Amino acid sequence: MSLEKVEMYTVICDHCQKNIGADQEYSCWNDDSYAEENAMESGWERQDNKHYCNDCFDFDDNDNFVLKQERKDKHLIVHK
Repeated sequence: MSLEKVEMYTVICDHCQKNIGADQEYSCWNDDSYAEENAMESGWERQDNKHYCNDCFDFDDNDNFVLKQERKDKHLIVHK
C-alpha cells in the first residue's frame, strides 16, 4: 500500500472559523462546488463571497442578513 497526497476542499466560516466538516460525517470533499453545496444544505449562508455557519448569523424582521457579533468573540475553532 502506498500513501498519496490529494487535494480536498472544505468550507470555513469567515466569522468564527468553524469547519463545515466539524459537524458532518465527512470532513472534506474532492470538489469545491460540492463542499459549498453541502454547507448551504446544512444551513450555512454565503454573503459577499464569504461563508457563515448557521451559529453566526440571523435575519432581522426585514429579512436582512445580520452577523451575531458575540459568536465571533465567544467561539474560535482552530483548523489546519
